Amino acid sequence: MALLASVGSVQLLNCARGQARTISALQDFARKPENLICLLQEPWCDRHGNPPSLPGFDTFTPSPTKPRCVTYVRHTPGLTTTTVFTASDSSLGTMITMVHNQKSFTLYNFYSPGWPEPLAAILPKLKLPNDCLLMGDFKAHHPWWQGPLPPTARISRGSQTIANWLEDNNFHLQNEPAIPTHHPRNGGHPSTIDLCLFRGSTTQSILSLAVDHDTTSDHSAVTVILSLPTPIAPTVPHRCWR
Repeated sequence: MALLASVGSVQLLNCARGQARTISALQDFARKPENLICLLQEPWCDRHGNPPSLPGFDTFTPSPTKPRCVTYVRHTPGLTTTTVFTASDSSLGTMITMVHNQKSFTLYNFYSPGWPEPLAAILPKLKLPNDCLLMGDFKAHHPWWQGPLPPTARISRGSQTIANWLEDNNFHLQNEPAIPTHHPRNGGHPSTIDLCLFRGSTTQSILSLAVDHDTTSDHSAVTVILSLPTPIAPTVPHRCWR
């Protein structure tokens, strides 16, 4: 069966627990058929602790109620999704498999609550596959993605642990350094804490990354465009009989 290269987008957004932000982000994402996977951090949850459902998408969470991250995957012929990792209510790994060739990559959705130390404690315990994507709100400040820090700034132990682990495990940063993704409403300096990193052959599928500051959250939306081969059904010749 022949293959056709198509594009699919993966979008990342911290909704800061806002109901309107969460619902509008999902609705806007679902409108475009090329939007494939939506990763939310700090989603709004109803009084039962459930995040919103999204018609046409499967919902994956790391905990039964009040998850701090949620992954939505569009129902797409030829793609299957399986949960392969969870940690507390803030970390989730899903394996995306292309049925026609059984190739897969694992997508990790991280939210580090409050500071980088919670994520710094989780990462060294992970046994990651070769082909994977790490995305989320890392809460880590480091020159690798933040760009030059002020002379008085001090890199926290958690941030340095995360940076060291990423480097030791051969991850490549997809963000453009110094492009902020968080704009504190308290007047603090903008920072780059919503990150996207890749390793393995999945890196070859990345076409672009864009940061959209036009959101109702104090976080920007980060969107990655991937090239995903999809099968083309063989053409059956039609003869015109008289």
